[in-house]
Amino acid sequence: MELDLSLENISSWKYFENYLADNSNKKTVKEVFDFAKKAHKGQRRMSGNDFFTHPVWVAKVVAQLNIGDEAIMAALLHDVVEDTSINLETIANNFGDEVALLVNGMTEVRNNTKGIEVHKTSIENFRHFLFSSVNDIRVLIIRLVDKLHNGLTIDSMSETSKRNYATRIFGIYSPVAEYVGLHYFKRILDDIAFRILYPEETKNLEDWISKQKKYEKKALEEVNKSIENTLNLNNISNFEISSRIKSLHSTYLTMKKKGKNTVKDRVGVRIICSKLEDCYMILGLLHSRYQYLADEFNDYISSPKPNGYRSLQTTVLWKNDVTVEIQIRTFEMHDFDEFGPASHIAYKQGNNKGYEWVKDLVKWQKNDNNVSNYRINVLNKFVYVFTPKGDTLQLPIGSTAIDFAYRVHTEIGDHCTGVMINNKMNKINTILKTGDLVEILTSKKINVSREWLRFVKTSWAREHIRKITKI
Repeated sequence: MELDLSLENISSWKYFENYLADNSNKKTVKEVFDFAKKAHKGQRRMSGNDFFTHPVWVAKVVAQLNIGDEAIMAALLHDVVEDTSINLETIANNFGDEVALLVNGMTEVRNNTKGIEVHKTSIENFRHFLFSSVNDIRVLIIRLVDKLHNGLTIDSMSETSKRNYATRIFGIYSPVAEYVGLHYFKRILDDIAFRILYPEETKNLEDWISKQKKYEKKALEEVNKSIENTLNLNNISNFEISSRIKSLHSTYLTMKKKGKNTVKDRVGVRIICSKLEDCYMILGLLHSRYQYLADEFNDYISSPKPNGYRSLQTTVLWKNDVTVEIQIRTFEMHDFDEFGPASHIAYKQGNNKGYEWVKDLVKWQKNDNNVSNYRINVLNKFVYVFTPKGDTLQLPIGSTAIDFAYRVHTEIGDHCTGVMINNKMNKINTILKTGDLVEILTSKKINVSREWLRFVKTSWAREHIRKITKI
């Protein structure tokens, strides 16, 4: 995915119009453009630039993702409700309910994430909460682009603000980008956060790769063309080729794990084809044409990894000592590797089960029969609620406040006298909803440590508590 992410501070319609598709309703989009520009008139960003340059940039990138005029208009308006006197009803009356719902979704995501501390003990539950509380994937996409622009223009912020931003990128938004299939955004966000949190490591790594970077970029272009020509000449049809240069942060993680001299996959190419026999034919063609590193070859098709991952992986030696890792797999294998038990997401979480819902998050990219479907309904068997300390707990749907109390600690359940839900008194049998802030009132003071909260989030502890409390 190659996008124009240039940062010109231009907020003119003439500039913006160039990014709209030919079938876009430019008249309506221009009305929204003018409306948002007027609404933000006189506002400035921390850098001193006209504030409107921010929503224009976000909408510019959204336009290049081809997810519809409504998403572009919502991107232009995404800060209007929070930063001006204009309300959702005005947006709905002027530009339709769908645009208003997207803008409202953006506002809710911002409110839901505001003030939440990124604790490693609860961050996965928090991500689940984020996905379960959004019913349109475009809301998350616009939010990611919004965070990306903030990162690309972060120089004017204080060091504390930068570090808070970077921490939230690693904890929330980088994984969200991966979950929804926007790996291109994930790599950029990771590198921004890495530069902020690890400046010394960044400098050392950039010095190391600076000499070979220009050769890697050239190799990427040449390898793609060469492989495509080879496959066409040998009558292999229905294949897809994608490629990337490993991000700064990802390179650092590999070096940290394996050592500097073991990074052989800075340049990567993936070939996806229709038939199993084509995988081996393509491998043979590549090995006969290019010198390959025998120690880096793995046949995970005939001998899959324990998690079920299947693919041929080989590394060829290109010009100027550039090595290129090539993965070869069928479309069926790719679907399983990316979204099944073998997915990187499940692998990173140390769990090969329970991540089937991730597959629903990338359906927006496929748009079968040219019909766009951005609706998502994932993790609907659970509710995600917050403790006063900012931790996120996952509970079965239909859980009540007393269930929450026992989940936190048996003594809290035993001594529960009332509950505050979203700062209002409620009955202890009140059924909880995703996003609720729950505070249990007890007949005596009970201290619950973060160590206990970490414990109750383990699968064994949940089952143990369920048995002793019969919830």
